[in-house]
Amino acid sequence: MAFGGLVALDGVSLALAPGRITGIIGPNGAGKSTLFSVLAGTLRPDSGRVRLGADDITSLSVHRRARRGVARTFQLARELDSLTVLENLLLATPDHPGERLWPLVFARGRVRRAERDATDRAMGLLERARLQRLANSPAGALSGGQKKLLELCRALMADPDIVLLDEPAAGVNPVLVESLGQFILDLRDEGKTFALVEHNMDLIAALSDHVVVLAQGATLAEGSFAAVTGDARVRAAYLGAEFGDTESGDVAA
Repeated sequence: MAFGGLVALDGVSLALAPGRITGIIGPNGAGKSTLFSVLAGTLRPDSGRVRLGADDITSLSVHRRARRGVARTFQLARELDSLTVLENLLLATPDHPGERLWPLVFARGRVRRAERDATDRAMGLLERARLQRLANSPAGALSGGQKKLLELCRALMADPDIVLLDEPAAGVNPVLVESLGQFILDLRDEGKTFALVEHNMDLIAALSDHVVVLAQGATLAEGSFAAVTGDARVRAAYLGAEFGDTESGDVAA
């Protein structure tokens, strides 16, 4: 994927293992967000393919990928701040019969049942995220961390198989980061598949089953967290300032 003369992704290849969390790390400008945009369908790559199982979905739009079970969150939460927390989730309900004229006129009972089911699902997600007491509060009044939790819940309303999490811990206080991490682990244990872009190395270490390191648009290393953070190339490209270089090759986490 190139933008003019800038190559943002250069031969990157990775597989997201079902029911696992794949951490994606690297310095700023490494291509992480561009990779997410290609996977989600916001950008179409200049070459290469995006596959979902055996199916080539490279040409599918964002909403069609979402219908196939691919959801994404963003670095900056994009809540509808004038709506309540609950309303933000209800808007993400897929295939709601109330969005079509015929059921609104001739199948009102079906619409009411769908609305109850959607509300029950939304409240269940808010309870798991510990936001249920704020269900009727304006979404714009939430803290930064609560907005990140709300965005994850909104992505989950469509019951996706794959969730692309773009820096979910950015700007979030440590207590909420812990809650967010446990929520993600619980979802993984229920079979959800995650790709996680994050600069918080403690969170990457706690959550990731597999880690991919990008640098200058290319894959630099991949493997377990211990393996990649012990790689001299990774320390030189990304982790040196944070983790420190030691003569023994140990990495402090």
